[in-house]
Amino acid sequence: MNRFAEEANYWDTTVSPAKSQGEIMEMLGSFGADSTMVAQGRSGGKYAWMIRFQWQERNYRFAFTPLDCSLPDKISSFGGNKRKHQEQAKYQMGRIAVHFVKAILTAAETQPGALFGFLELPNVAAHPGGVPYIASEVDISTFVETIPLLPDLIQGDGEWHNA
Repeated sequence: MNRFAEEANYWDTTVSPAKSQGEIMEMLGSFGADSTMVAQGRSGGKYAWMIRFQWQERNYRFAFTPLDCSLPDKISSFGGNKRKHQEQAKYQMGRIAVHFVKAILTAAETQPGALFGFLELPNVAAHPGGVPYIASEVDISTFVETIPLLPDLIQGDGEWHNA
């Protein structure tokens, strides 16, 4: 069961989405990521952020959308500023994104495989806009059929070996 935005963590935040994006870009830079970018737009009819970056010569992508509100047009005060709940959900999404990115990058420092689900797979397929699928978006049978074997897992004879 999904919670509505009003019931979820960081609902009362006053930190702007732009500040949250800046924090994420700073974390990625400190992590050693290259070619970082943030795009804002709509995905499936919802406001969305797409964060792309390159790390260790591979491309990764995170996507975030605001949680649904139970009362999207209700106006409430947040730190003295009045906003519709639908707008506040964007502030909340920014904080969720910051904490998610911090946690996943912390995990990847000691276990780089923590990022695997966010690895872009340009040889598999692409979304209608041309953005490649990430590993977690691909059906496992498609993944097995289309992903070339990783060179460091194969030794010329076509058999799997321990890395």
